[in-house]
Amino acid sequence: MKSSIKFTPESWEHFVTQNDAVLLYLYNTGCDICNTLRPKVKDLVEQNFPKIKLVIINASDNLEFAAQIRMLSVPGIILYMEGKEMFRANGLIALSDFEQKIRRPYEMMFE
Repeated sequence: MKSSIKFTPESWEHFVTQNDAVLLYLYNTGCDICNTLRPKVKDLVEQNFPKIKLVIINASDNLEFAAQIRMLSVPGIILYMEGKEMFRANGLIALSDFEQKIRRPYEMMFE
């Protein structure tokens, strides 16, 4: 889900609690790491974790929201499960590390 909508902390909290699992990916169009990692994260989630709802947000368009959820650098990734934050990463992350960090909570919830 690519998002051009603007979230507030309250609307985000509501969204997260209405879905079993949500992965937020914050990027900036001028960030080479963000633009390289984004399609890889998207493919990984779609192929290996299909029950996670992926939300991709341009942090530049949502600066206040990003600051309010304490995501001050990009790329930023947060995994929520049952409304609770389970994993958070900023900057470059190896896809293998990312996959490993979300596999365990995913399997516990869905398998």
